[in-house]
Amino acid sequence: MTLKAEMEVREKVGIEDYVDRITEEMHQRVEHQRCIFKQVLAGGASPADRQEYCPLVDCARLSRLRAALQETIEVLEETRSSFKSKRLEVMRRKLIGILAGC
Repeated sequence: MTLKAEMEVREKVGIEDYVDRITEEMHQRVEHQRCIFKQVLAGGASPADRQEYCPLVDCARLSRLRAALQETIEVLEETRSSFKSKRLEVMRRKLIGILAGC
C-alpha cells in the first residue's frame, strides 16, 4: 500500500481501527507464508492447489463488496426453486467460491 493510500485510509477510519486492520493483515501474511512453507516442505503443490493471496487491507470498500456478494448469493439461493437455471446455479457456486477466498 502506498503512503498516500495509507493516509487516505487513516483519514477515513480511526487510528485504533487502522492499527487493528494492519495487524490483522500482518497475521494473514504470516499465515500465508506458513502455508507456502508447508507446501514446499511437502514437496510442492500443483498451480491449481496453490493459495492466492491479496495483500490489501480489509477496508470499508472491500467489506461492502463482500456484503454485496453475500447478499447476491442469498438472493440466488432463495430464488433457486423459482428459476431452474443451470447458469444461475453455476454463478451462485462461483460467487460462493470467490467469497470463500476473500
